[in-house]
Amino acid sequence: MPKVSIIVPVYNAEKTLCKCLDSLVGQTYRDIEILLINDGSSDNSQKICESYANRFSEVLLINQNNSGPATARNTGINRARGKYLSFVDADDYVESNMIEEMISVAEDNHAEMVICGYYQEFSETIKKHEFSYAPGLYVGDESRKIAKELISDVSNTRIPPYSWIRMVLKTSLDKPEIRYAAGMIRSEDYYFFVQLHFRINRLFLLTDKPLYHYMEIDSSITHRYVPKYWNSVKEIYLGLRDRLPKDEDITKRLDVMLIQRSLIALNNSARCNNKDVFRKEVYEIVSDDDLKSVICRMRISEGVRKFRAYYFLMRMGMYVAVYWRFLLKYSRKRIIGTV
Repeated sequence: MPKVSIIVPVYNAEKTLCKCLDSLVGQTYRDIEILLINDGSSDNSQKICESYANRFSEVLLINQNNSGPATARNTGINRARGKYLSFVDADDYVESNMIEEMISVAEDNHAEMVICGYYQEFSETIKKHEFSYAPGLYVGDESRKIAKELISDVSNTRIPPYSWIRMVLKTSLDKPEIRYAAGMIRSEDYYFFVQLHFRINRLFLLTDKPLYHYMEIDSSITHRYVPKYWNSVKEIYLGLRDRLPKDEDITKRLDVMLIQRSLIALNNSARCNNKDVFRKEVYEIVSDDDLKSVICRMRISEGVRKFRAYYFLMRMGMYVAVYWRFLLKYSRKRIIGTV
């Protein structure tokens, strides 16, 4: 039985897949299995996966119909035999000692989760992510503090919710069972790991060691219009409100998160090419009862400090002004697109 299962969702990643897989089969720690979940790719990704599965005994290929990254990761979790789970995206690559470094601190410190540092790469630019937390072991209340901050921290030095910087003790996903939300197009990492962090009592931050290379790609899902994104935001908000511990600080952070993501949703709608759909989505967001309630129970001074004009307009019920503000963004994108 392998000690670590590395789960790699693959969808139309032929341009980056070889570099990703080369970095995994070249790991200095050898007690691993690499689960490639081919999520219905229509390019040469499956052939590339088959080639690696034929050449390397630690590589297992699992083909499935296209179901999205959340379901692909769940397939990997359910098939994994390792004591620990690690996640890698097919667009990215890792340092050759990533698993060795993470398994070492996990075993030495009896950690249920390890988070490593990472680089962000875009074109010729490489940037190391800086963390506000010092490396080391966080236990009990210290781990719970990080779990709370994960809900609404969007600072440049935050601990992000990404799957790919984490190694997780597999048994922490049991009793009750927790999995990624099937069908969730964006923020499935966030929804999953916010919940999971509240189960973690021993968390090790290996944030002084950037072991993962995150590749920024313009065509990725995070940079294009996502239909019904607000529905996903509401699913996350209501799900976390129901599942997380009942605590005043948690409630306030969830409120902040909903306002943050309403702005993301409005900007997402402004990317839509259909004006009728844009109007409908903006109306759904600004007229949402949960959003109105959250805005009204937040102190005005805090709301204006965090969200400036947007909070003031929403608090005063000036929804038409909000609509025109994002209609201007919508129109500007159309004009730029025709130049």
